[in-house]
Amino acid sequence: MKQAPPTLPTHLTVSYMNDASSSHLPDQQARDSALDIEQSFIVQAPAGSGKTELLTMRYLKLLAMSSQPEEVLAITFTKKAASEMRDRIIRILSWCRTCDGTCSHLSGIEATRLKIGRSVLEGDSRQNWRLLESPGRLRVQTIDSFCFYLAKQLPTLSQIGGNPNVTEDIDICCKEAVHATLAHLESDTQLAHHIEIVLTHLDNDLASVENQLLQMLKQRDQWSNYITDLTANNNETVRFLKLGLSEWIRETLLSVISALKHSEDKLVELANFAAANLDDEEQRLSLAKFFPLNCLPNSDIEALPAWLFLLSFLLKKQKSDAPDTAEWLRQVTKNHGFPTKIDGSKESQTACKAYKCKRDEVIETLQRNPDVLQQLAFIRLLPTAGEENEQWAFVTSLCHVLRALNAELLLSFTRHGVVDYTQTGAAANLALGAEDEPTDLALALDSSINHILVDEFQDTSQLQLNLLKKLTAGWLPGDGRTLFLVGDAMQSCYSFRNANVGIYLDAQIRGIGEIRLKTLILQSNFRSQQPMIDWVNNIFADAFPAQADISRGAVPFSRAEVIHKKSDGEGVDINLITTEKGQRLEALLQESEKLADTVVNLQERYPGDSIAILVRTRTQLRNFIPALRARNLSWRANDIDRLAGLPVIEDLLSLVRAILNPGDNFSWLCLLRAPWCGLASADLLKLNQHSRASNLWLSIIDYRSINNLSAQALQALPQFVPAMQFAIASRYKRSLRQSVEAAWGLLRGINCCLTELEINCVQCFFTLLSEQEVAGGLDDIFAFEEKVGSTFIPSPETGSQPDKLELLTMHKSKGLEFDHVLLPGLSQSTKHDGKDLLVWHERLNADGNPRLFLAAVTATGLEESSLYKLIRHEKKVRQKLESARLLYIAITRAKKSATLFAGLSREEDGEFSTPPSDSLLALVWPQLRRQVCCNAQTSYVSNHRPPAIQGSLQSSKQATMISRLNPILGFTDEEQKRMTVLTVYIENRWQEGDTASEDRPDHAISATNAERVASKIGTLIHKVFETYTRSNSKPDYLAQLEKIVAFWKLSLRPLQLPSVEMERILNHMKTTVLKTLSDPKLNWIFDNQHREGACELGISRMHNGHTQQFVIDRTFVDQDNTRWIIDYKTSQQQPDQTESEFIQSQTEKYRSQLENYRDLMKAVENRNTRLALLLTDIPALVEIEPS
Repeated sequence: MKQAPPTLPTHLTVSYMNDASSSHLPDQQARDSALDIEQSFIVQAPAGSGKTELLTMRYLKLLAMSSQPEEVLAITFTKKAASEMRDRIIRILSWCRTCDGTCSHLSGIEATRLKIGRSVLEGDSRQNWRLLESPGRLRVQTIDSFCFYLAKQLPTLSQIGGNPNVTEDIDICCKEAVHATLAHLESDTQLAHHIEIVLTHLDNDLASVENQLLQMLKQRDQWSNYITDLTANNNETVRFLKLGLSEWIRETLLSVISALKHSEDKLVELANFAAANLDDEEQRLSLAKFFPLNCLPNSDIEALPAWLFLLSFLLKKQKSDAPDTAEWLRQVTKNHGFPTKIDGSKESQTACKAYKCKRDEVIETLQRNPDVLQQLAFIRLLPTAGEENEQWAFVTSLCHVLRALNAELLLSFTRHGVVDYTQTGAAANLALGAEDEPTDLALALDSSINHILVDEFQDTSQLQLNLLKKLTAGWLPGDGRTLFLVGDAMQSCYSFRNANVGIYLDAQIRGIGEIRLKTLILQSNFRSQQPMIDWVNNIFADAFPAQADISRGAVPFSRAEVIHKKSDGEGVDINLITTEKGQRLEALLQESEKLADTVVNLQERYPGDSIAILVRTRTQLRNFIPALRARNLSWRANDIDRLAGLPVIEDLLSLVRAILNPGDNFSWLCLLRAPWCGLASADLLKLNQHSRASNLWLSIIDYRSINNLSAQALQALPQFVPAMQFAIASRYKRSLRQSVEAAWGLLRGINCCLTELEINCVQCFFTLLSEQEVAGGLDDIFAFEEKVGSTFIPSPETGSQPDKLELLTMHKSKGLEFDHVLLPGLSQSTKHDGKDLLVWHERLNADGNPRLFLAAVTATGLEESSLYKLIRHEKKVRQKLESARLLYIAITRAKKSATLFAGLSREEDGEFSTPPSDSLLALVWPQLRRQVCCNAQTSYVSNHRPPAIQGSLQSSKQATMISRLNPILGFTDEEQKRMTVLTVYIENRWQEGDTASEDRPDHAISATNAERVASKIGTLIHKVFETYTRSNSKPDYLAQLEKIVAFWKLSLRPLQLPSVEMERILNHMKTTVLKTLSDPKLNWIFDNQHREGACELGISRMHNGHTQQFVIDRTFVDQDNTRWIIDYKTSQQQPDQTESEFIQSQTEKYRSQLENYRDLMKAVENRNTRLALLLTDIPALVEIEPS
């Protein structure tokens, strides 16, 4: 008997393709059409509709008729999706190869798959592709990898040279770019003028401006495309921005005119009557040019006053500018142009009453359309002609600053050998040229790629759309080339990554370039059971907007059709915890307990089923973890917990701060409180009181002279003090990691780690320290702390059981599915939305073309500009629409059940309080209100209440628990002796005191505020010398010194110096710089014509397995082929020093530093070297003779 053909692998049989009833699917016609490889399509594929299978089958069918496999390109947005699709293709082909000729036991879908797969294998054999042996020929790539591939083909044109690493961690590069851009304020350039305008408009708040520019850099694909055109000339900038605003206003008013069409005649009559009878003479005269009307006002910006007058007798005055708070005006008065009578006659009285009645009738008619009210109210947000003139000068200058910022970022990328995904996308666009002027690469791709498939098209950005347009430029209907776009607009949730769902909506209408796309809509849901799908259809039909809106990204809801009629799940359940007002923490605790108990219950009832807890933000998830731990639950979680959240890491950060800066009293208090000491508050108080005349570290060293310290302190400090003395003595003589790691080891820090995970996290911390270290220190301790704070750690609960629980954010859950989904924290608000100094917004116009809008906050006390309010409103509307889609994504991950958790208080009348407007619950509350009334719990009590949370609810008067090692492991006599000898040896060898500032690297943290000031002064003066050296017009540079002084003042402001002291320092700096740069004996140092000249030359070496980095202030080769190495020193001569004593002290202090620089240079070149110090306080160049 002949055997039946092999069945497909299990992971392929779960999809609709093996469903016996697939031929009767409600969307079968659309699925069949999708395999028509002669047409281009855009497919709406909702959650659970089997889009990956559809993509795979079309890809295979295209492959079967191609002459080369590279002719078919499939683009995905994640590595996981690309890998899944590639593996699916290979497995189908492998399955087809093993099948014999019998197809009687196959379903219709399997037979189709076999037919397509065999045709691919025939082509593979005929043309010797060897796909199963060489799957790399399958062109299935992520959008990012494809962009990087394109950019590398033309490295010069695309501005990506070398072999950079692609990374999302570009914070360092962004900060460098911002600082380098703002440093141009010192120069005599037009850019300096633009920076000055931007700073002035933003109240010279340098720190806030830096933060805003950093944020704009990370979202630069929203504006970088515009900047080159906008900065061609200032008039063009203003014209472009005004054009976009006028276009937005025109489109808004046209939509209003359309909505009012059936009431137009009555509205015109009412407006003419009201305008003629206004009590306010001034207002009547200002409106005279618009009235009388023959039709509704025009749709241009000049007609806005007429529209606002129309609104005055239709809508109430609003307390806020939000259109969703608008209300219809109940009655009109003479102030609105509707007097009781005009000339005192009864006829006029009757006529006036008739007009009022007619107005009420119009409003009654308009109320039948629920969208009209907000459409009319939105007009009030629109800027009128001339209102934004004061913004244009600022925006023009900002565009020039952004262009410079972008250029500096490219330079920083080059220095660090990295690029981010945004840059690879921009580089790919550059490599392809323009649509009408393609590069050779674009032409080559045009002849080699005939078919493109794009997955998750709803999350496409404008930059990626431009790339797709260039790849398909010249494609025409019927030429054999096709485009296939798949996505679900209802699942677009990545606007923070610059995705714009409006692009998807526009492509459905207009296609891509010259390619018209036929829309196919899938409805079948193969994932969820009937109760789940019914609930989603009923609730989200009203939660989503009724009409699509390309500019706002409004997506209407599409109903799903049930395929799996069988149901062993419970659908959607809602757990609403109600508490008294003001009991937010108690509500959170009860919600956490209910969540954890639900997990336990599900695991008991459905052993082996997958369960996921999905939250909006990582912070929310951490709130629920204690309750899960209290029940000994295990789970998997990625990118949830961060390093800085572990106590052992907090102690290590304190250790780093204390070693770098022994004057940091707060860090010493943290170290003394850490488990290796565990000192009580009374001991800390005594040590601190003893240190009032000096810093706390000196008091700790002198602990034996302090009376009444506790036995715990007298036991711990003898071990603590020598360990820290050794660490501080060795700083800057060895790597920072070595110093910290040694101190941590001597303090027995390993015993503070409670789990293997914490030990791994400590090693991760030391690795980060090595990566951020510069010459034995840190450039910026705050940047390092930020880096530690942003680094994720693996979850301590990595379960291996088949019934494991998963914890992740709603965004991370996209594309996944689980048997049961739990959604806690739905009533929680997002973080407070404060006012940004800058707001920007990219909007698609009615033709699908993008437009950029920029606005700045006004000065304190002044009303925000209309443009600023308009942009903020639009961003909030888009965010609300996306939040509804995010909730839809989260709930549709569930196959069997979804449970929603929220906490609300009750009003005095017993009704539920309204959820916060920015919570996810508020989006579906109107639909859920009746349902939750039956399920709400007034309280919830569990036997597993986590002690950590329980303790937080108790009185704050209880003593704080102290964690300490028990027993404290002391040093042996031999260890104590060796450490003391080594500490003394290091101190004597380097002859270096802890409080000296100039003998530390420039980046080191100073022990006192005075040293921090001195360090900042040195950095600023170094920067002046660098820019002066590079300047080709040195007299003009010095003439602009006052502008440089202004920049110094801004840079020194964070040090919070008294005004008198600030002026003294600025005068000293100005005098120092002028004396040095005006001295004819020193001019040759700053000549930029020297051979191999460099300022701030970075150089590094490997030492004991670690990279050490150094910076040489000034170096060049003179006419005698001698290498000069010059170090700038801004130390001040002391009053009791002679000049020769000052020179001698500086020479001896920095001799070893310069000799180290000499040795580093000799490792890369062979020429004579001369070393010198430029002492700016004298000023004089002091050459150091070889020792």
